[in-house]
Amino acid sequence: MTKAKSRKRDLDCSSLMRPKVIIIEDEEPIAEAEKLILEDFFDVHHASDGESGIEMVERLKPDLVVLDLMLPHRGGYDVAFTIRQNPKLSKTKIVMVTAKNLNSDEEKGMLVGADYYLKKPFEPEQLLQAVQRVLGNAAAIK
Repeated sequence: MTKAKSRKRDLDCSSLMRPKVIIIEDEEPIAEAEKLILEDFFDVHHASDGESGIEMVERLKPDLVVLDLMLPHRGGYDVAFTIRQNPKLSKTKIVMVTAKNLNSDEEKGMLVGADYYLKKPFEPEQLLQAVQRVLGNAAAIK
């Protein structure tokens, strides 16, 4: 096997072993920033609205979803509830990331199935720590 093929195979294998994360966020700069924060540790995918986000979650069956609340075509609360109601996806972890910062917003987020509620703006390490904590793999991320 050539060195290039071996390296490509190693890269392919490393992405298979990493937890899969889908970011559902309609604001491209925010989605890109979240991806940059997470991509060194996770296999990251992105959907830009609620409907395509649900389709991607059903297709890819991620370990975790980073979910904005204010989305076109289906809001984040509805996306979280839909994920929780699907027996094949119900164990998927959800980190809600949103500018909605009232206690009632957070309570509703947790009620519909969020595992963690992170308020914007946040520091990069806060997102990484939230994802780590929810996945329970803090030891794997150094």
